[in-house]
Amino acid sequence: MIALVSSLGCRRGSSESPLPVNRSQATKVYSEAELDKLITPGMSIADVTNKFGLPGSAIQISEGMILLSYSFPFEVKKPEDGPYLTGFGIDIKNGRVVRWSPITGMTGKTIQGGGSQGSFGEQSFQIFLVTDSLTNVVNTIESEGSADASSLKASPNAVFKAKVFAGNSGSERPGEQTVILVVSEQDTSKLKELSENSFGKRLLIVCRNRVIAAPTISAPLASRQLIFTVKDSRVLDSIQNK
Repeated sequence: MIALVSSLGCRRGSSESPLPVNRSQATKVYSEAELDKLITPGMSIADVTNKFGLPGSAIQISEGMILLSYSFPFEVKKPEDGPYLTGFGIDIKNGRVVRWSPITGMTGKTIQGGGSQGSFGEQSFQIFLVTDSLTNVVNTIESEGSADASSLKASPNAVFKAKVFAGNSGSERPGEQTVILVVSEQDTSKLKELSENSFGKRLLIVCRNRVIAAPTISAPLASRQLIFTVKDSRVLDSIQNK
């Protein structure tokens, strides 16, 4: 087994993964009702891995706190198919399960086991729902990988802070990275409320005056993990270096 975390570069913070991880991820799709029965507070990490195998990623959030992520087997679904789980996350504190949460997010991808991961500390973010006046920004993201946010005149739909982690998305596209934002419980509720009535719409995710991604909302954002892909990893360097 290969530990998840290795250095993304001398300018990016990293730490060793507290657990080995499994590139293949979960082998079965579970419903929320099934996971409620299978994952209970107080379970040990061994209990979790005995049930589900090794996680796809294990992120050290803080001293004593680990976030495990499991992705379901990949199935092609279009946004119009309706909300569906792409996996689940488990908060572990001092070796015991605190809670689990669904990963519905904006992509089924997580950081690939055996890849590399970097920690970018805690950063401030803004989210804008894309309207007709913002489609030009989306086009810039698609073609160039990021965009200047100074032209966004509207007020953001959400503002929050999150701990940022990024790593290999498993894609063959050069420069593409999967990003995980770990948000607070309060901000999770805020993002869920924002996304519940915005199914199928696109978001602009802004950090340090750069639009770094424009994912589509495929389901309510009910997890502490906000997962999306950036097309050009250099935008993460700009976050770290400022």
